Amino acid sequence: MLLGAWAFFAPLVGGYFDYGFAADSTWAFSTREWELSLGAGVAIFVGGLLLAVPPRAPAWLGGLLAAAGGAWLLVGPSVYPLWASRIAPDGSTDMQTLKWIGYFYATGALTVYLAAFAQGMLSRRSRVERAAPVESDEPVRREPTDVTARAA
Repeated sequence: MLLGAWAFFAPLVGGYFDYGFAADSTWAFSTREWELSLGAGVAIFVGGLLLAVPPRAPAWLGGLLAAAGGAWLLVGPSVYPLWASRIAPDGSTDMQTLKWIGYFYATGALTVYLAAFAQGMLSRRSRVERAAPVESDEPVRREPTDVTARAA
């Protein structure tokens, strides 16, 4: 849930501490932010909430939703220029690198890892061990049955 909150709020409040992606803008709900970060942040946050519920079915769906949001953070910046203009963060080369990693790649990779780990934990099956049958060297004794005794 924390990674989802980070993916959602970092683009909105990053300008307050010189970590804004574009021109230190704050609380900008533009199409670019929704397509790249905000939608993925909501998916990751909701996925984290669903992972916290006890039944396995919603938790499994939550893991899948969080993994999809994390995967979008990883590939979204690379495929975004296919339908929109190219994006580039402001600042020096070092700061640009930190913004790419902090906004998208590290957040996405950590989310995918944790969601996959949660999926693996959900798919575990408990194994119930049964007591092995006792084997002995003695043959099994059976009592002879008298068919005529039962009929009488």
